[in-house]
Amino acid sequence: MKIQVKDFMSAPVITAKGENSVIEVRARMKDKGINAIPIISYSKDILDTEMIIRGIVTTTDMNKDVQESTTVEDVMTSSRVHVVHMNSSANAAAKMMLRHDVHHMVVMDEGNIVGMISSLDFVKLVAEYSLE
Repeated sequence: MKIQVKDFMSAPVITAKGENSVIEVRARMKDKGINAIPIISYSKDILDTEMIIRGIVTTTDMNKDVQESTTVEDVMTSSRVHVVHMNSSANAAAKMMLRHDVHHMVVMDEGNIVGMISSLDFVKLVAEYSLE
């Protein structure tokens, strides 16, 4: 049985913009029970509006000592955000996470964010399916 990312990803995805306050986004994450969200913006091309993933913010980032004026952009991880297609195999996604030493990846389909996967999702997957 081939398990695909879409079979165990978390959806729908909550996103934020870099200018959102850490306090506001932290409250949204706590309310929804999530540990990471993509930070997005939109291109300003007059012919086409395209969503751009600018970074990712995690509960670890949000727990840094912040002031009321601190924005998500101030604490997010802005190095390359790793993405995986929803039809990718769980095995391929796990290998990508290990290779890049990341705990969260954005799941995409046709240029849209459709989910997130985390190392915790893999733990849940192993607990759900017998590997014996």
